Parts: sequence; structure tokens; C-alpha cells
Amino acid sequence: MLEPIRPQRDFRAPVPGRVSSRLAASTEHQATIAAHLTARDRWIARMLAEHRVLTTHQITAIAFPSGRAANHRLRRLYQWRVLDRFQPYIGRGRAPMYYVLDTAGAHVLAHEDGLEPRELKFRAERSVGIAYSLRLAHLHGVNSFFTTLLADALARHDCAVTAWWSEARCARHFGDLVRPDGYGRWREGDREIEWFLEWDTGSYQLSRFVAKLPGYFELATTTRVITPLLAYFATPQRETHVRNLLTEHLKTHARPHDLPIATTNAQHLQHVGAGASPEMWLPLRNSRAGRRRLIELLAAWPQLALPATASNTLPEAIEPTSQPRLSPPAPMPPWHARDLTWSPAW
Repeated sequence: MLEPIRPQRDFRAPVPGRVSSRLAASTEHQATIAAHLTARDRWIARMLAEHRVLTTHQITAIAFPSGRAANHRLRRLYQWRVLDRFQPYIGRGRAPMYYVLDTAGAHVLAHEDGLEPRELKFRAERSVGIAYSLRLAHLHGVNSFFTTLLADALARHDCAVTAWWSEARCARHFGDLVRPDGYGRWREGDREIEWFLEWDTGSYQLSRFVAKLPGYFELATTTRVITPLLAYFATPQRETHVRNLLTEHLKTHARPHDLPIATTNAQHLQHVGAGASPEMWLPLRNSRAGRRRLIELLAAWPQLALPATASNTLPEAIEPTSQPRLSPPAPMPPWHARDLTWSPAW
């Protein structure tokens, strides 16, 4: 039996040339690319420094007008070693490219923040090592949730993602009490809501999720800020099971309203979509009205204060450690069209 016949052009596809790792860290290379990196390039690099990995689709949705433009620019950044990339095996079909920070990108960001690159202790092999991590699917899911929100905000003039914290950043701030998978804030018109995110991939016992609740309650007591908890589950059955467990657990708590909880599941999102517009979140209490849009959860939880009040409690610029770190990226793209002045020849 003949193997599938491939067209000749498939054998002629050029492999992008890249500078060596040693050259990527050199001052000569930094000087060469300095004239060609745009505000968008540096923001993408900083997003990858904070959130570790983003796919081509995610980067296109939050930073480019089209997939063609994204592929063209990302290829250049890959060639310059600002970014690295890999394509995981998924069993069926073909996965998109996954992008991570590379040596030249880490050096550029360090210099922007007034740091010596060696202080970051960045290692390219550690960065791309996420390709083999058992948490890749989990991280991809969390980042998909936030990039979808960001894409929604970019499509509407009255909306914005005003905060997006990674799991690592949350751990540095709250790790003695809780370790959420992310923290976010969404503004729509004159209303704003904040939340912690827990993302379930179906790989652990749901009792572990319930065991996290005392930490969240203690955080609310310590900070005197009520921050909702949004939880995504891999199947409707897991969502139903955990809601029953949560209901029983909260019956014994003196102040259950200090931790508003809403849930959703993957199957529901396949029907209605993700982001801020679909009615995807089902509050644990006040659930008679059914699932709600993200901003409409405020009506289910009248005890919530404005997130602006919490911004003093959850500092965005001050890290609780003296270890040199890169500044976090702006949650929304900080550039204007006039800033994107790179030449197609580059």
C-alpha cells in the first residue's frame, strides 16, 4: 500500500534560521534588534514572562488584527530569540504553536526594568521545558480563559480587563493562605468585579478543592475584602458533585457570605462560548435565576465592595520579596496603532 503522496512544496518549506543562544545574549544582538522591537513585541514578551506560555491563537486574539500578521511577526521574534516555540503532540489533528520567552527577550525586559540580565537567572531550557510539564493543559486552560476575556474587552469600547495575575504572582502575595490559579478584574461600563480563579482539569479529587476554602475565608478575614471565587470544572458531573460538597461544607461556616462562589463547566462553555458575554456562571447561592454573565454576578452578591477598594489591599506594583523580578505586564495592550511601525522586511 502506498504511503500518502505529499506535494513537492511540502519538501521545500524553509526552516526559519535563528541566531545562536550565545549570540542572543550578546550586546551586538541586543543593539541589532533594538531598532526593530515595537511596543507590541515587548508587551508580548512581558506577557510570556508573567504567564509562561501562550498559543498562536491566544496571541493573535489579544495582539494582532489577523492570523497572517501574527504568524509573520511571531516568526521574526522566534528568529531573533525574543521568543521560543514548540508544538505539542495532541493525538488528533495538529496543535497550534506554543510560545515562551527566550534569551533575547529576557535580556530586553531586564534592561527595560533597570536590571542586570544575570539577576533574573533566566534559563531558556527551563522556559521551553513547560512543553513537557504535566501542568501544560492546566496552564493553557487558565490562559485561554483570560485571553478570551481580553479579546472581548478589545472588541468593546466600554470594557477592560483591569487585572490579570498569574498563579506564580498570586502565590507570592497570598501563598501562605491560598494559591489560586489566577486573579482578575473586569470592568464593564461603570461596574467592576474581581475574582480568584480555580481551574479543574479533572485530574484530582474534588475534596481537595473543598479543602482550599478555609484559606480563602482566612484571606477575607485578614484583608477585610470579600473576593469571589470562580471555579471551572471539566465535566457537568464534577460541577454538580462539587456544588453539593460546597453546600454541605458552608452549612457549618459562621460567615458563608464572606466567600461568594460561582461555577461553570467545559460542556456548558462548548454550547454558549467563553468570555464576558455568555451566561456561564452559576452562583452557589442565589442560583434560582440560573447562569449569569460575569458582570451580572454583582447582582447575586450585593455584599461585594468595589474592587477599587481592594486595590490598596492587593498591591499591583509591590512584590513581597527582595528578589529581582520583572515588572508585570499591563493587562490591556498599552500601544496605539502608530506605535507599530516595524518594517515588513524585518
